[in-house]
Amino acid sequence: MTTDNHTKSKKAYLVSLKHKLKKHLQQQTKSLYPVDRRWLNGFMAAGFHSGLISLSELKLEYKKAHRNAYDKRMTEAQERQLERRRTKLCQMD
Repeated sequence: MTTDNHTKSKKAYLVSLKHKLKKHLQQQTKSLYPVDRRWLNGFMAAGFHSGLISLSELKLEYKKAHRNAYDKRMTEAQERQLERRRTKLCQMD
């Protein structure tokens, strides 16, 4: 029974994460200035620390959202930045 609840929670989190990533990246493409991503980082950290998503899944979801928003893959510099963000998510208490 608890596995079923965890699975449902994980699915709900992934749907919400995909929506938030899409919205964030759309705002970023339209903005002349950097978009504040603290709320997105907090949401990703909450999902990671609650066990709803792994760091590798976060990376995949972010890369998919980026590819959908920009119609191209992330550059190496962008991937390094994503790795730094993921490392910080691990360290958040």
